Amino acid sequence: MTAPSPEPDRYYGNYYEDEPPVSALRRAPRQRRRGLGCLIALVILAALLIGADRVAAAITENQLASKIQTSQKLKTKPSVSIDGFPFLTQVISRHFDHATVDLDDYDANGFPIQHIHADLRGVHVSSGYNSATVDTLTGTATLSYDQVAAKLSSLLEFGKITLSQGNGNHVKASYSVLGISVSADVQVSLVGGNKLDLKTMGFDTPLSALGLKVGDFDKQIPIGGMPFGMQLKDLQVTATGVDIAATGQNVVLTGNTVNNNNG
Repeated sequence: MTAPSPEPDRYYGNYYEDEPPVSALRRAPRQRRRGLGCLIALVILAALLIGADRVAAAITENQLASKIQTSQKLKTKPSVSIDGFPFLTQVISRHFDHATVDLDDYDANGFPIQHIHADLRGVHVSSGYNSATVDTLTGTATLSYDQVAAKLSSLLEFGKITLSQGNGNHVKASYSVLGISVSADVQVSLVGGNKLDLKTMGFDTPLSALGLKVGDFDKQIPIGGMPFGMQLKDLQVTATGVDIAATGQNVVLTGNTVNNNNG
């Protein structure tokens, strides 16, 4: 009696064999190469789309920065960043959810501001990209101690004044009278939404014991011409200067002016 033949291990086409035909061995690597090629093509396409998206973002940010520089008559172009991905869909809709603007060394009608940071939310651009409106704006104006001290020195006849952080919303003002050091505790606040109010709270100097008047720092310094129609709200004294919070609503940005319609 003849022993039964072993069962074939694999099925190829319309027949069984213990070993695959040469054509089957060649087909599998080709299929793997084809799949790998498709994957590489998709990766390259995705990279190209992301690259095009970022290029479009950079161009739009530069255009917006130029418009702000022109409208605000700035000496240097501000830094503009527009969030969101994909960016091209925002360009098509002409609506940008969030953008930030940073300005350095801004002249607020004669009052120097070291840095202004603004968050613009809900930026709507016209069809010709000639104007834009912003739903809400929040920002911070940073006044450095050196800049505030220089302004004070020009307004008061105390010579050179230096400022540093005090307790709470107070600063320490220091200067020299006849070679004698004088330091004053000065309260800083914001009044009327556009004035920096300085009020002397006390002195620390040997001259006080002699009953001699050493002057005071009671002064109100106007801050005007803020960009984007920013409304100054709150003030905080920090280790490096004075930060003033600002807000705005329904900000209108055009080619030659920036207004704020708060109604």
